[in-house]
Amino acid sequence: MKSEELKELISFGREQLGVEFKGPGSRDDRKFFALIAKAMIGMANRRDGGKIIIGVCEDTNKKLIPDGLSKKQLATWKYDDIANSIDEYADPSLHFELSQPTFMDNQFVVIEVNEFEDIPILCKKTYDDTLRKGACYVRPRRKPETTEIPSQSDMRDLLSLAVEKGLRKFLAQASKAGLIPPERQFRDDTDEFNLQVQDFLGKL
Repeated sequence: MKSEELKELISFGREQLGVEFKGPGSRDDRKFFALIAKAMIGMANRRDGGKIIIGVCEDTNKKLIPDGLSKKQLATWKYDDIANSIDEYADPSLHFELSQPTFMDNQFVVIEVNEFEDIPILCKKTYDDTLRKGACYVRPRRKPETTEIPSQSDMRDLLSLAVEKGLRKFLAQASKAGLIPPERQFRDDTDEFNLQVQDFLGKL
């Protein structure tokens, strides 16, 4: 993430469904990383994934305070270390990108999490009251927070995304196996209509 985009997200003034802010902290602080792991799993279970920005606090009026991280804290947020730590909690593994942009002379950590590849991500390890083994964390529609699936509509959203991914994978495999004729692959309504017209004119 570039500094300009970080500035825009902070200037928005609050969290969004695809953006979660965390105060400054170190990756090797297990209690703090458990909060990050929960947020990462929740973002991975969201269509298009999401961003976790570390180094932004809230004051008593819910105003965002971009304090940034100390050099010592920043040094703990290395990609390989984060990947090893999140693998303790996420099943299957999730994928993310890492950047450390600067804003107002402070440095931040931004973890951009991709949506899950095939099946939703579950928590595979309990940590205090923050993480529960077997839990499926999401970012629900009603409020920008990370929580276990709170409603039927949020469950349907997650299942719909998983079914959509499964269907895409099946169609790709069927295409490679020759089960779908090339001229019938990946067409929209316009292509389908034009093909029908060509078939009709060819019969005249």
